[in-house]
Amino acid sequence: MAEACRAGGAVVTALLVWFFPYASLASVPQTPAARAPDHASARAHYVRGTTLEQQRDLERAETEYRAAIEGDPAMAVAHDRLGFVLGLQGRTFDAIAEFERAVALQPDLADAQYHLGAVLWWTKQVDAARKPLERAVALRPGHAESRYYLGLTKRQQGDLPGAVEELRAAVKADPKLAVAHLQLGTTLQAWGDIDGAIDELERAVALDPSRADAANSLGLALMQKGDAKRAIETLRQTVDRHPDFGSAQLNLGTALLQAGDVDGAVGVYRALTAREPANAEAVYDLGLALKQKDDFDGAEAAFRTALRLDASMPEAPYSLGAVLWQTGRADEAIAMFREALSRRPEYAEAHYMLGTIDKQRGDPKAAVSEFREAIRINASYAEAYTSIGQILATSEDTAGSAEAFAQAQRLNKMKADSQAAVFAVNAGLERLGRSDLRGAIAKFREAVGLAPDNAQAHYQLALALRRTGARAEAQAEFEAARRLAPYLRW
Repeated sequence: MAEACRAGGAVVTALLVWFFPYASLASVPQTPAARAPDHASARAHYVRGTTLEQQRDLERAETEYRAAIEGDPAMAVAHDRLGFVLGLQGRTFDAIAEFERAVALQPDLADAQYHLGAVLWWTKQVDAARKPLERAVALRPGHAESRYYLGLTKRQQGDLPGAVEELRAAVKADPKLAVAHLQLGTTLQAWGDIDGAIDELERAVALDPSRADAANSLGLALMQKGDAKRAIETLRQTVDRHPDFGSAQLNLGTALLQAGDVDGAVGVYRALTAREPANAEAVYDLGLALKQKDDFDGAEAAFRTALRLDASMPEAPYSLGAVLWQTGRADEAIAMFREALSRRPEYAEAHYMLGTIDKQRGDPKAAVSEFREAIRINASYAEAYTSIGQILATSEDTAGSAEAFAQAQRLNKMKADSQAAVFAVNAGLERLGRSDLRGAIAKFREAVGLAPDNAQAHYQLALALRRTGARAEAQAEFEAARRLAPYLRW
């Protein structure tokens, strides 16, 4: 598939083979009037080129298209097809030049606009790709592939709502385009619509069970939703079908850890690191799993290996520092936490751990400084406020201590209320399943009261109220939900 290819000639080759059927080559679009006297000969060369292209005789097809252009330099379709053939031969930038000539000669040639935009996207010229792709969509709104690449372009530019709109149009135009369902799913997930993401990723897997990336993404979405059982089942199937797909094994290990199956996770990570000993992420995850088993020696060895394998990974020195601290080697731990900060300066947890060591060593000034830096990076760091409160209490700064403890209490309550709101929403959904509409509404109201920023609480309350006929209140709740989560639909 095209998306598995790298930049350069292979990109264009795979892209063109994937998205452009040869059946359309038989027709010869009308072009502007030729300036050369052998216009008829140029069109004959063009037709022969399309025939040879269908036969995969690319060199002779190129010769025919060049002859067509020599006879009629203004023949935009010949420039377009020449670009296509050059792309199939891996001559990426020559292909781009021909597509650019084609759209300059005939701006309303949808194929050329699409080819240009798609190849610019594949060669990482995302901003340049947007204009021809938008033109292609305007010329041919029902062309799934143009919509698909425009959606990818908008996503990379940070326009998630625009990306979703284009990708929805792509799957509507071609419901069997598995890769569009996949990208729509991952874009919805990035936008926060986990349920919508799971629906689209399930469609992608159903359409093309051979797609390891789609199944892996589905597993990740299920993990994010908290459906550990289905996530593990999905990822196990992916690993069984694609044993060399390391990402699925990594995610399976993570899912097992989340489900509390530490031994299972260790087994997965050991198998992966045995096959890929230079995979720093796998070695690091093995260390995390061993640490959960209180196998500090094994965890330390894994973290040190990850540290050596990947000089940019901040988590490796941080986790190694935590093990060193837990095993009584504070000086070595400090060095690792500082190494973590050199790799990620805005690492709140590393500052917190340095503050904890300073506090233990009787240096309250240095400790408070580290804890405040952790709070600067993460304003909801309740543990840091608690530690500051404890230090200020010993220094007889009663007001400062009380303020820090109050902040910690407020943050902890917010966290607890947020978790309770999730439970209340789930309880409401369960009552709906038992046809207890009144009880469901009570639970949804409880969730909204606990966490006013919980979009699902407002949304489920809106849906339930609508069923009772309370349309005005339902609409108000839906609008509150949409402000928090624009992807929700009424």
